[in-house]
Amino acid sequence: MADENLQELKGKNWMAAMALCWLFGMIGAHRFYTGKDTTAWVMVVLTILGLAPVTAIWAFVDGCTLAAGSFTHNDGSELYERVPWFGWLYVILCLSSILIFVLFSGIVFSMVMAAISSVGNMPVTTP
Repeated sequence: MADENLQELKGKNWMAAMALCWLFGMIGAHRFYTGKDTTAWVMVVLTILGLAPVTAIWAFVDGCTLAAGSFTHNDGSELYERVPWFGWLYVILCLSSILIFVLFSGIVFSMVMAAISSVGNMPVTTP
């Protein structure tokens, strides 16, 4: 009986992979954890070279595949103890963070443009 329980837990934990993807996804920590070392090193190098937006998108896509349950270990085995609602919570939080960032950037951009355009309309005083 104990051997059967150990066989069920053989492999990598899904929740640990999700946490690593959430916290250190841009440097490929979740890929190191699941044995995908080559692509993890590619993520590290891209981040160091200043291509962090590329690795951020890559980590987001990996997080979505983790949430869907289709991300596997390097040897093809599935990650155990998957919690589907937590995975979709990750996706919702990521998407809402992106939306908030875009809205905030738009507000800041419009404020800067309004400030720039108002500088040209200032009355000129003569001494």
